[in-house]
Amino acid sequence: MNKRVQPSVPASPAPPRAQGELLERAAAGDERALAVLYDTYAGPLYGYGLQRLGDPQLAEEFVQGVMVKLWRLASRYDRTRASVTTWVYTIARTVAIDVHRRRSRWEEPAPAPDHPETVDALDDLLRAEAVRAALERVSPEHREVLRLAYFAGLSQAEIASRLGLPLGTVKSRTYYGLRALRLACEELGVEV
Repeated sequence: MNKRVQPSVPASPAPPRAQGELLERAAAGDERALAVLYDTYAGPLYGYGLQRLGDPQLAEEFVQGVMVKLWRLASRYDRTRASVTTWVYTIARTVAIDVHRRRSRWEEPAPAPDHPETVDALDDLLRAEAVRAALERVSPEHREVLRLAYFAGLSQAEIASRLGLPLGTVKSRTYYGLRALRLACEELGVEV
C-alpha cells in the first residue's frame, strides 16, 4: 500500500465482474487482490483528488485514504446493492470531505481549482451514482413509486392510476420509500 501514485502510467484495470471477487479476496487478506484494485482505481482517484483538493500531495493522501478504507470495509461490500465502482467512489467522496476538513483546520485554504465546473460535474456524477446505488436498496414497490414521481414527473394521482393502486397506498409508499432512501444514502455516506 505504500505505492506512489503514477497518474501518467496507464493502470491495468480489473474487469468490473472480477472486482467483486477481488474485494472478497482483499477482505480475506489477499494483498495481491488489493494491489489489482489499487492499479484499477489509483489513477482516476488521483485525478479526482487533484481536481477536488487542488494539491498533488493531498491527492496522494486522498488515494491512500480511499484504498485503506476500501481494504478495511471490503468485508462489508454487497455486490447485490452496488457495483464496486459505485462503492469505491462513494468511499472516495467521504474521504475527500475528510481530507478537505482536516486541511482546512490546519492550513490556509488552497486556491479553488482552475475548472470548478469540472469538479462540480464530477461531484454531481458521483452523487448521482451513489443515489442510484442507494435507490437499489429500497424495496421494489417503493422504488417504483419513487422513480415514477421523481424521474417520470408523475403526480401521486397519476401514479395511482398507472399502477392501479389506491391513492393512499401511493402516498404511503412515497413516504416510506423516501425514508428508506434517506437511510440508504446515510449508510453509503451520501449527502442529499
